[in-house]
Parts: sequence; C-alpha cells; structure tokens
Amino acid sequence: MGIRRRGREYALQMLYAMDVNEYLPEEVFQGFKTIQDLNQEAFANAKTLVLGVHQHHEIIDQMIQNFAEHWKIARMVVVDRNLLRLGLYELMHCPDIPYPIIINESLEIAKEFSDPDSTQFLNGILDSARKHFRPNDTVVRRRSKSKTDSEPPTPPSVENPT
Repeated sequence: MGIRRRGREYALQMLYAMDVNEYLPEEVFQGFKTIQDLNQEAFANAKTLVLGVHQHHEIIDQMIQNFAEHWKIARMVVVDRNLLRLGLYELMHCPDIPYPIIINESLEIAKEFSDPDSTQFLNGILDSARKHFRPNDTVVRRRSKSKTDSEPPTPPSVENPT
C-alpha cells in the first residue's frame, strides 16, 4: 500500500474520531502517535489532509450538501461523510493529484471501511464535485498495446555503398 493511500486511511480515521467525539485535530494527532507501527510519512500526509479539511470544514460541508441532492449531511453514514470531506478537500486544494486517483482511492477506502454499496453514492457526489471544481481536467488513457506494439521496429534498409 502506498504512502498516500495509507495517509488517506489515517486521515479518515482521524476525521471519524473528530466527527464522533468532537476532538480537535491536535487531540487525534496525539492519539495516533501512540500507534506502534505508524508510518511517519503517511502520518505527516494525513495531518496535512486533516488540517486542510478542518480549516475548510464549513465550505466543504456546504459543497457536499449542494452535490448530495435529497441527502442531509448529518444523516449520512459517518465514514461516508468523512470520505466525502476528504475527497472534496483534495479536489479543491490538491491540483497536483489527478482526480481519478482521488475518486478511486475514496471508493477503495469505502470498500474497506464502509458498506461496499456506498461506493455508488460516493462516486456520484465526487464526480459531480469533480465536474464543478475541475471542469477542464481530462484523463489521458493509455493506449493498449497491440501485437505490433510489442514487436521491435524494423530498421530501415541500408543499401551497401560498395
């Protein structure tokens, strides 16, 4: 598992604790430091994400509410609500991370920490947010290799000058 992925998982767990127990970021950071196998690089990444979500909490929640038609944010599953907060924060404030990675990581983490059926719900909201915040982003898809792509090119013929 990559550093960013582990950092997102740490961030989700921290945001969950903050949401349920009304902890401040520093309180969850202190609690996380007691974990023996804590990956320090992932922890640093998670802290950045948590502080960003915390700083922009009100606008992020308003955006979630706008994109989640017929859903009240307070009634969403806690894990899903915090995955959305994390995903929207990254879509809004981390332009160096391609949106497919943000959305896919959110869905993969949801499969692990939430109900697998929530992925459709999350995908719909995150994709709407992506269209709003990154309307000009496009995904460059790799062309699949055909049989001829795997063969080395034939060198041009060279006539013998003698």
